[in-house]
Amino acid sequence: MSSTAPIETLPVALQALRDWAERERLGRVTRIAQSRIDAFADATGDRNWIHVDPARAQTGLPGGKTIAHGFLLLSLTVEDDVAALTGFPGIAHVLNYGLNTVRFLAPVPSGAEVRVRSRLVSLEARQPGQWLLTQHKAVEVMPGGAVALVAEQLSLIVAAP
Repeated sequence: MSSTAPIETLPVALQALRDWAERERLGRVTRIAQSRIDAFADATGDRNWIHVDPARAQTGLPGGKTIAHGFLLLSLTVEDDVAALTGFPGIAHVLNYGLNTVRFLAPVPSGAEVRVRSRLVSLEARQPGQWLLTQHKAVEVMPGGAVALVAEQLSLIVAAP
């Protein structure tokens, strides 16, 4: 953890948020079904055969299965945080502020199970009533925890007036 504001300078709601963010968190296990990969392909227009053609993947890809889109895996990194971040009293809203880094380290075959590991990097004051939450995220393939993706994710926390 770096550049994190001292607890005594945080509004009460953000003290609870920081306590939550400081704990390493393991998200729920999510199965990456072909139907989810197909829906993501439809939503993004990325219908590359490596994602959506199981028959061709049988002979054309190592492991014989289609693979999840990297950005589908990236989207999973916000899933477990949404309810938690918006559930703290005293917080008006939370905005996706972007990413500092993203690396796609290994393919995730259809049918695989993944989970997201999260930890706090920093919580910094930006403007009065606004705080920047930076978290390290890793998408792990289960079982075993091989890392498929790492990202440094930013969220802008806006305190209620």
